[in-house]
Amino acid sequence: MKSIIVVDVLSTGYNYIEDIVRRGYAPVSLESKVLRHSIECGIDSPINPDKLYHQPVLLKEQDSYEKTLEEVKKYDPVLVVPGTESGVVLATKLAADLGLPGNPVEYIKAMTEKPAMHEALKNAGLRYLHGRTVSTPEEAIDFCKENGFVCAVVKPVRGAASQGLFLCDDLEEVKNAVAQLMEMTNDFGDKISEVLVQERIIGTEYVVNILSRNGFHKLTTFLKYNKIKTNEGGYIYDNTKYIDHFEPGHSELIEYAFKVADAIHYQNGMIHGEFMIDEKGPILIEVNCRPMGGSLPAAFADKISGQHETDSILDALLYPDKFMKELKKPYRLLRNGCSKSIIISQDMEVEDSPVFEVAKHLRSTYLIDVTPVTKPEMMTKTRDLEGTGGEIYLINDDKAILEEDLKILSNIEKSFFQFIFNDGMSRRLVPKKTDKEKSPEEVIKEVGCCGAVLVAADEELEIEGAQCITKDSITDAHKGFDFVIVNYKESLLGLKERECLKLMFDTFDLARQGGRVIVPKSSYDYLSYGRRGVEQLMTVKGLTVELIPGYESEMVIGTNDRN
Repeated sequence: MKSIIVVDVLSTGYNYIEDIVRRGYAPVSLESKVLRHSIECGIDSPINPDKLYHQPVLLKEQDSYEKTLEEVKKYDPVLVVPGTESGVVLATKLAADLGLPGNPVEYIKAMTEKPAMHEALKNAGLRYLHGRTVSTPEEAIDFCKENGFVCAVVKPVRGAASQGLFLCDDLEEVKNAVAQLMEMTNDFGDKISEVLVQERIIGTEYVVNILSRNGFHKLTTFLKYNKIKTNEGGYIYDNTKYIDHFEPGHSELIEYAFKVADAIHYQNGMIHGEFMIDEKGPILIEVNCRPMGGSLPAAFADKISGQHETDSILDALLYPDKFMKELKKPYRLLRNGCSKSIIISQDMEVEDSPVFEVAKHLRSTYLIDVTPVTKPEMMTKTRDLEGTGGEIYLINDDKAILEEDLKILSNIEKSFFQFIFNDGMSRRLVPKKTDKEKSPEEVIKEVGCCGAVLVAADEELEIEGAQCITKDSITDAHKGFDFVIVNYKESLLGLKERECLKLMFDTFDLARQGGRVIVPKSSYDYLSYGRRGVEQLMTVKGLTVELIPGYESEMVIGTNDRN
């Protein structure tokens, strides 16, 4: 059987394996020396068979390129493609020497090294970033002063996923960033001996994913990055949104991106390009000549755009006639989609991951790509894409609902992080009882509850005119109550945060549409973040928090506005 070679099956490159099998070829994973070196340095991980349904043949790059080429020939490949950034150079060389669809080796620097790619833009008469490769902080300062830059970007010459990227607001930050990078290794495991200092563009950042065949280019997906600058000057991803229609300036950006592909002499495969638009128009930040990373789930991309990048790459390279027929089809999305990266603000020990319970109740959640916490473990502060706490993927036909859910997640991450990852300390203290504490009967009377009334408490109660349950008998109650009074207290303390949130959400669910959920102070004092916390949980479930004149202020009341 003929094969398709994937150099460095990692990140989104995992999707290649199943795509290759579906086309009737044998998948072969070739691990490059670059990836192997980064694995040995603890920067990357080897291929994980648990992520694959079909297992590829596993090869490693040999001591010499000639031996690698001969080994690859044994598998009669029809294509050689890079799975991630570290595989671009080797895949390009192998494809060229095997006479397979690929890109000219003589332009490989323009495709992989940031200074060379911007030099290529300059030579092509396109707008480019002014930059210089330096090896000392002093050289960086001199470059900035020569060009009148009061702020700049400092980053490794080669790299991906914003690792080692510093946005510097002044020259002192430039100096410190260069010094810091010189003490680091890049994401390929190499000691950094020189860094790139570039002018800093202030604008809106976009992703343009371009599919190319024989020098013809097609837009596959168009996205908008939202990133956050850290206190250390780094750059981390917050969320990424798919763009469903072009706004003023977008078509100019896409045309510019196609010209960038021509300038670096890219002919076949996928370009993942990152661009800015400012008052002068579009400008390239950098391109990566491989599929978009971030371990993007294929099924998620399919639901949004009707394709995923590895799938489209194989079709373009294997069936060029089909590519040419589809070249002039307009850009369309099927649904609205985005992903939210979980940003960990500090190093912390966690014992639970309630994010699963929170996210699954949002109407747009498609996939929660987070490793569950089953025992206490350390989580490190997010400093780049690889250091996030995971991704939450959102899809919704209604763009307003999608935006609302993204806003809720962002607010929880910022102000209620114990609802994302919990350290076990957020509900340890038992509130002091006071004379003002209201009984369920008093709450019923004060609010004027009538009709179908439910009281959820620590123990079985007998209250005239109401059904009463505990956390252990909640299944005895069926949805459809006009009023749900949440009166849990000590019983919450024995639960992990995820269990506590599940109990609260399950109880909220018992209110019918238009029904009200009431949580008195004597109960919300037992919850993480107290009153604000229960209000946030109500928001997750689509309850509208009410402020009704005449009601006791130390009581949270939410109306169920969802079906």
